[in-house]
Amino acid sequence: MISKLNKIIIIGVIAIIIFAVGGFYANKWFVIKMKKVQLGLAESTFPYRSYTQEELNKMYPQIKYADVATRTTPEETYAKFRKALKENNLEMAIEQFSRASNKRYKKYVDLLTKFYKENKFKELYKYYPEKIIKSSMYESIAQYNYDKIENGEVFINSIDFTKDANGDWKLDSL
Repeated sequence: MISKLNKIIIIGVIAIIIFAVGGFYANKWFVIKMKKVQLGLAESTFPYRSYTQEELNKMYPQIKYADVATRTTPEETYAKFRKALKENNLEMAIEQFSRASNKRYKKYVDLLTKFYKENKFKELYKYYPEKIIKSSMYESIAQYNYDKIENGEVFINSIDFTKDANGDWKLDSL
């Protein structure tokens, strides 16, 4: 028979093995959870619950402003832009541009300001036809085309739009 001392030693060795294996896996679990926390894929408080795919989609949308309800369509924005040109209203014309790309926005503001100072808004108004045709439209970007006739030849030009945080479609390029 196994003596009482041997039973205690065997139980102790088994306990040490269980604690060692458990500690190894607990450490591995903790390292994985901390990596997820660091990447923003899990909560930062114990038990470091991993976020669901739905929560991740809300936290990190793949397409910026895709879930924002539309307030102003690209056609409405374009019509306001043309109206601003017709009425020689620089502020309204600038207001129709997306501020998302600072360099492009500044370029268009400078260009419009130049045309405004040279009193050429009426010429620009004539350049952009009333009708634009949707080429492609996604959750937060769109492209429209328009025909431009020069010297008897038809050219197809495009205008890009982006949706902003308010749900307003803004001009992104001319």
